[in-house]
Amino acid sequence: MITELPEPIIQHIMSFLTYKDAAKMSVLSKHFASAWNCFPSISFDETLNMGSCARLKEDSYEQPINGIDSVIRYAIENKVKELKLDIVGRQKFKFQAHYNLPMKVFSAHSIRVLSLKGFMLEPPQNLTVNCPSIKELNLEMCKGMQTLKISGEKLKIVVIELCQGLDKVEIDASNLESFSFGGEAHSSCRINLVTCKSLKYLSLRNAQVTDEWIKHEVAQFLRLEVLKLVYCRLLENFHVSNSNLKTVELRNCFKLQKIEIYARSLNTFAYGGDLKPSQVIIYSPCVHAKLSLSADRGLSDHWYTNLREFLACFDHCKELEIDCDMDMALIVPINVRKNLLAPLYDLNYLKLVTEQKPKNINDLVDGLMWLAPCLSKLSFISNCQEKSLKFEYDKARTIEDDLDCCKLRPIKCWRHSIRKVTMGNFDDCENMILEKFLAESALRLEATSREGNACAEV
Repeated sequence: MITELPEPIIQHIMSFLTYKDAAKMSVLSKHFASAWNCFPSISFDETLNMGSCARLKEDSYEQPINGIDSVIRYAIENKVKELKLDIVGRQKFKFQAHYNLPMKVFSAHSIRVLSLKGFMLEPPQNLTVNCPSIKELNLEMCKGMQTLKISGEKLKIVVIELCQGLDKVEIDASNLESFSFGGEAHSSCRINLVTCKSLKYLSLRNAQVTDEWIKHEVAQFLRLEVLKLVYCRLLENFHVSNSNLKTVELRNCFKLQKIEIYARSLNTFAYGGDLKPSQVIIYSPCVHAKLSLSADRGLSDHWYTNLREFLACFDHCKELEIDCDMDMALIVPINVRKNLLAPLYDLNYLKLVTEQKPKNINDLVDGLMWLAPCLSKLSFISNCQEKSLKFEYDKARTIEDDLDCCKLRPIKCWRHSIRKVTMGNFDDCENMILEKFLAESALRLEATSREGNACAEV
């Protein structure tokens, strides 16, 4: 009955076989032979024996490969639509590209997806590549050019990763939707995407990105939805205005001083680095902010003052997620709190991402609740497990006896108005510790409960 299966299913079965076994299978019937001859993917083993089954293997080669020409010729003659060539493989030593790739592979009319890893691209210095039929182009660990110009009306996706010596990339593709560039450490490759008016996704790492480039070039990408910048060392004042932007990610841009984003559709803002930006302005009604902070080991009063000023920029966010390498960095000391106002008074939902279980859950809850005294939910996420505290308040009730912590302060801390707390997913020991802490600290607490259990009156 297997001979009656549709050809795509037979090809799927063949994809799990070695090419030799699949070739043997093809002689059993005309239907199998037809499926074998029309197989959509070509595979080569470490000796470059050709077969037409399964996925391209990632093998390691320490010596120059002399059979790639025949491989490419075979693929083009058989009108292969997807061609992935990797001569780096899983080798552990530092790879040096040495094989000169035939340029005819870029102009092959059948190829729709082309992925190259570890090749020498010639002519050297200035390379111009025309891709008339390719929709997706991936270049990784290729070398031999300082300037790379890529054009193609059908190009939708271009990925350039770790191409040594590259100084400038220019893309001329009016239908390009996604461009990703990852340079080597300390590289400053220039990027020109002026003609890419259809761009929706842009990711740059170790690229020459300046304030003017962001302000003027990015403004032309009217369809842009995702913008990611990592290790862009020249960037100081990030200013972008785009109504379609949904995600902005800025990580390790060490000179960054000011961030301004005008994007009414923005729902995710991610930042990674230190507290250098003195001003962060995000005009969006429902943004979810994700902050990855590297704390000063000294944790001076100056650190906590900067932390307060930085976090205050995210008071209007729908959700705030903080990933910090030190729990103590988020617990503002009592003596410092006296001179500061809580930065996140309007925040409803705060997440803390930690690698390890907090050492002192009481101090951490107190510190986070000082930062955001009116939270509806406080979550702790560690090892893909979430623990949470949900709060209910009675702010309308008159408080007759203020706690000493808030005398003469216009805004009262969290201890004054919490009426009920629901704890979720904490272990028994943590539940008991938190219940005792809340009962002793919250002035108006009426009850605590654990999710799925009845309330316990305080």
